[in-house]
Amino acid sequence: MGNVLDLDGSLDYQEQFPDIPEGEYDARIDHVENTRIDGDSKYNGNPCLAVYVNVNVQGSDLQTRENIILNDDFKWKLCQLFVGTGQQKKGEPLPNLRRAINELAGQSCRVKVVKTKGKKDDRVFTNLTFLEKKQQAWGGGF
Repeated sequence: MGNVLDLDGSLDYQEQFPDIPEGEYDARIDHVENTRIDGDSKYNGNPCLAVYVNVNVQGSDLQTRENIILNDDFKWKLCQLFVGTGQQKKGEPLPNLRRAINELAGQSCRVKVVKTKGKKDDRVFTNLTFLEKKQQAWGGGF
């Protein structure tokens, strides 16, 4: 979590979301917002999850947002998210989508960050891949 800003101090310029270098990182789901796709795409009007992810880069949490359209075409991305947070096992059904979404905040995960260029212009997009959560080995101790 960041520091409280001094209202009498200066403000350094920052983009809406910080630039996260490509690589694999530990992360935590901060919160989720229900939105809708707005624009001229074929998914216009579809419900969407805005998943805010705190990515730990060299000891600092940088927040980014991953939009996941709630449409059959994007089931793979939802499954990737839930397998990444350990809420779903690979190859098995998720019992209740609404419950899993409501339980996302605070879930830890590991993400891979990849940069891609837009097809229509030179914008660079930051894409997150949620990596499969590995079960922790129990250390015993008796």
